[in-house]
Amino acid sequence: MVHKVRYLSSEDVRSLMPPMKEVVELVEETLRHHGAGATQMPAKIDLGPAPDSFLHAMPAFVQPTGAVGMKWVAGYPANADKGLPYIHGTLLLNDAETGKPTGILDASVITGVRTGACTAVTAKHLADPGSEVMTIIGCGVQGRTNIEALLAVFPDTERMLAYDIDPERQAAFADEIMQTFDVASVIPPEPQEACEGAHVIVTSLPIVKDPKPVIEPDWLQTGTLCVPLDFDASFTPAAFERADLFVTDDLEQFERYRSKGYFQGIPQPTGELGKIVNGSGPARPDGTPIVISANLGLGVLDVALGARILALAEQKGVGTELPL
Repeated sequence: MVHKVRYLSSEDVRSLMPPMKEVVELVEETLRHHGAGATQMPAKIDLGPAPDSFLHAMPAFVQPTGAVGMKWVAGYPANADKGLPYIHGTLLLNDAETGKPTGILDASVITGVRTGACTAVTAKHLADPGSEVMTIIGCGVQGRTNIEALLAVFPDTERMLAYDIDPERQAAFADEIMQTFDVASVIPPEPQEACEGAHVIVTSLPIVKDPKPVIEPDWLQTGTLCVPLDFDASFTPAAFERADLFVTDDLEQFERYRSKGYFQGIPQPTGELGKIVNGSGPARPDGTPIVISANLGLGVLDVALGARILALAEQKGVGTELPL
């Protein structure tokens, strides 16, 4: 008997991607399972074939839904000079009962969307509920999916401030956001101006071993939520120290990265995002605290979203069936 596995290209995945609001709900549910211990997710297995590059193996299992698989993802900062994306990824899904492969999906789009949705869930639980000013540092794919997801949770956002070291990319990004989402966009000439007055700050610079962070504690107003997707590349150790609450999406992964040289001189997180979502972790402090959530990326979110997309592909007959 020939077994077939469904292959979904990036175009297939993009065409099947649920609306962002649904992805945010799925990510929140998955984080709740993760916080309750109803998942299996070892820390990322990583390789570094080139300077400041990474290859990560991210196996994960979400027990309540049966979503199981592994993402193999690469991040190469030097790709920009070659006209290539920073991130490439492939997601392999399996049947939880038999282990047979069920899907091979391009994971680049999945990575961007689930990361943005995770930021939105973080903001839902840890940002000021009246947040109206969003800042994006790094105007790439992650920047776009993050602002889209934040707008799904904070539809009354008044304006977005976008900063990028490349002025042309910065201007094009702000233009796209303003036209696509009908939100006022500002392009400050310096990162400090982008941070001052923001209610939520998301940074997505390339992840590097020897960072040159610039965001200082006095750039942050009280009540700000900071979500560094780029580890310690943007926020100085003093900014991390200034936080009234510092959490991460997975403590085991945080410690693994620290052992590899990241997050040096930065305090220990005091909670995990999944436990905050399910009500067993630290809540947002009273008043107008500065909160930092270092979201490192969770394989459980990749397999959960990938499984949802694969189910839609099977219903609609999208993709290519490959014999094994």
